[in-house]
Amino acid sequence: MKPGIQSVGIAGSPNFRKWEPDDPDVVVTSAFINIGPRTRGKGALDQVKKSDTFTIMVATPAGLGTLESKDGILLSNRKLVVMRRYDVDDLWRWLERIVASCEAATWEDCVDKLRAHFDWEFETMK
Repeated sequence: MKPGIQSVGIAGSPNFRKWEPDDPDVVVTSAFINIGPRTRGKGALDQVKKSDTFTIMVATPAGLGTLESKDGILLSNRKLVVMRRYDVDDLWRWLERIVASCEAATWEDCVDKLRAHFDWEFETMK
């Protein structure tokens, strides 16, 4: 089974391609990635009809520096991608590569692989 990206949003913006940070060097935000099994659609194009939501924090080193610590800790228990400078194309290529690498025999096996990279919406239910 091949997983595919249905959509990606950034906190406060449903379309991450249209979101632009005030400063691409100072970013700390959450990305919401809807990923599901690819199926054959009309015209033999792969489609993702049903999906699960996965999240990841996207940050730059300077963005991490803006976080307030609690007991000396900035972040804990979060999946995190650190980019030298926020670039939507670099993030998209990374997302596509990671999602493609999570191909497996069943959707449940794909989810297990995806959970190594992203927080899954049903994390506490498994």
